Order: sequence, then structure tokens, then C-alpha cells
Amino acid sequence: MGDLEDVRKFLSNFDLINLEFKKHFYDIIVQRPISDDLVKEIIKKPNTLLKAELQKAKKIGEKKYKLWFKLSNKYSLVLIAVISKKNLYILTGWNTDRKWQKSIQR
Repeated sequence: MGDLEDVRKFLSNFDLINLEFKKHFYDIIVQRPISDDLVKEIIKKPNTLLKAELQKAKKIGEKKYKLWFKLSNKYSLVLIAVISKKNLYILTGWNTDRKWQKSIQR
């Protein structure tokens, strides 16, 4: 399976009790129009996950991802998250304008 399918499968069986937000997430959300409630709501909908990019994790047994979730036709939510066994740690996040993002990727 690919990264996208692996993360979607993990999220479809995920229990929010195992969700943890790191201090950095709370430090930066005062500057960005996102909240922990928005993240909780969006990860309960794994079908909104558009892309999952595997990144280098610090610890053995963990997988770190950059995740793109569709918020609307105009906006995406980007999360940097670590999956460790049954836990999900949200390190940081931001929303992005999808039209702007597509123009950068060209």
C-alpha cells in the first residue's frame, strides 16, 4: 500500500482518545485560522485526505507525515503528524489556498 492508503486506513480506525497536540501546535495557532477542534473534525473524515508525504521521523517505530486535507474547494489543511503505534501526534498545521498552491507546483 502507498502512504496515502496507509494513513487513510489508520485514520478510519483511529480513536480520538489517542490524539495529542504538541506545544508547538498551540503556539502557532494563535497566528493561524485553525484550531484543535478543526483538526479533530477533519481527521474523523479520512476521505478528505488528499495527499500523504512520508518524512524522516526522529524515533524508530514512528512514521512522520505531511498531510493535506481538503477543507473546501478553495482551502486545504496541512498537518505535520507523527503516527506511533495507535497514537497520532500533531506537531503543527496551517491552512493554504489551493489555487495558490497549484500555481507554485507548476
